Amino acid sequence: MEKFCRNHTLRFLFTFHFSLFTLSLLISTTSPAVTSAHVLDEFLTGLETYSAAFEQQLYDDTGMELEKSVGVFYMRRPGMFHWAYLEPYSQIIISDSITLWIYDEDLEQVSIKTITNQIDESPAAILGGDVKIEEHYVVVEQEAEGDIKWLELTPRDLESQYETIRLGFNQDHLMKMVLFDNLGQKNLITFLDTKRNTTLNLELFSFTPPEGVDVIDNR
Repeated sequence: MEKFCRNHTLRFLFTFHFSLFTLSLLISTTSPAVTSAHVLDEFLTGLETYSAAFEQQLYDDTGMELEKSVGVFYMRRPGMFHWAYLEPYSQIIISDSITLWIYDEDLEQVSIKTITNQIDESPAAILGGDVKIEEHYVVVEQEAEGDIKWLELTPRDLESQYETIRLGFNQDHLMKMVLFDNLGQKNLITFLDTKRNTTLNLELFSFTPPEGVDVIDNR
């Protein structure tokens, strides 16, 4: 049973890398006024760093919760981010804007990729440059729910692995992210204790594999 849960969680974390990567590029490289969505421009204006704790939940197509994980997130513009899963398993995803490291502590394994190669493999390519988001996404502001203003991004690429991404903002803070994939599953991230423009050490955005771990270098 433990082995089954472990394998299921690894698949969950693996499939979520794409949405983490998409979100991180979106908020760390996109400039204000590149989209007609006022709520996104409000968030991006003056943004240099962003950090938060997060709770992440995966639901199947019936609404049943399959997995729950918690961790912390750090972002520094342009293009740097650090996602650290703390529970139920330890995993770190780091980028210095050039290299992407994925370290699974339990498997004692590090995967290394070049960011440009990773971008080229996904519809999220345009998020790393100055191209308007609308060229690859249909961007629509949704009705507010309480203090949360929602923005929905729908990929124009019919072969995308996800159907929509919803971003929830409270003024200039990103509070929620919801990703709906083509299997009917829903990934929900709730950001907690969010902080804008605090000083973040550059060491957060680099990684040296520990001695003795397997290194898969795909650069």
